[in-house]
Amino acid sequence: MLKLGLKCSCQPEQLNDRLKYSPDIVELHLYEDDLFGAKRQQLENTISMLTKKGIQVFLHHPTKYHGSYLNINHEREEDYLFYHLTSRILAEICLTYSIKCVIHPHYIVTDASAVNKENTDKIVKEIQKIISYTGDVFLWENSINGVFTAQNPNWYDDVVKPLNLPLAYDISHAFISFKGDNDLLIKQIIQLDSHIQYFHVVDSEGKRHDGLPLGEGSIDWKPIIPYLLTRPYIYEIVLKDRTDASEMVESHNYLLGFMS
Repeated sequence: MLKLGLKCSCQPEQLNDRLKYSPDIVELHLYEDDLFGAKRQQLENTISMLTKKGIQVFLHHPTKYHGSYLNINHEREEDYLFYHLTSRILAEICLTYSIKCVIHPHYIVTDASAVNKENTDKIVKEIQKIISYTGDVFLWENSINGVFTAQNPNWYDDVVKPLNLPLAYDISHAFISFKGDNDLLIKQIIQLDSHIQYFHVVDSEGKRHDGLPLGEGSIDWKPIIPYLLTRPYIYEIVLKDRTDASEMVESHNYLLGFMS
């Protein structure tokens, strides 16, 4: 049976909305101040509450610091220190509650994440550092452009395979990387099957980061459903209102339509 996976922040308005749908999985998207002081305690209380309800919890490493997207190939020392400090904190939380956390080596393409050997070698080295003190708590998510993406023809051979990385595979990111080619998308999912532990499920027209509800984009979902039946995932729709998850639930109902 397909599971209902929803995404939200730790804000009570979002959490209460998600809980009314009785989700099987909740991913908590974290912001830069969620891991310190009273907000960290709020996060841990939220994790504990969700797990007691039998909901499988995933965290998502903050994507930004001081308004800029983070990059494991640090362009500013302060960003580098924040990336590593928060990774250590998240590893501690994940180990305490036996959960996993999604992390981006980079979210957008910059000079430090453009596809070339130097950047690839640096990213591999930095991922190895993170793994050395966090173990296997992180699921590494593909972006749209750059080294750690489906756009990079050597992504699997140079990064994923040698590090034996567990992946959080964002289907729409890959689809956009492949410029809307469904054949290349399913071919890569088959290739990465043993590495993918978790999916972000979201539709796209394949041209830009549009975050569409399922059925409103161009992704062919039917051949992907068998992979969704075997591991956790959440619907990562760009919501009109972050306190209303109805577009995620409608996407779930769209997939259920293939099961009848």
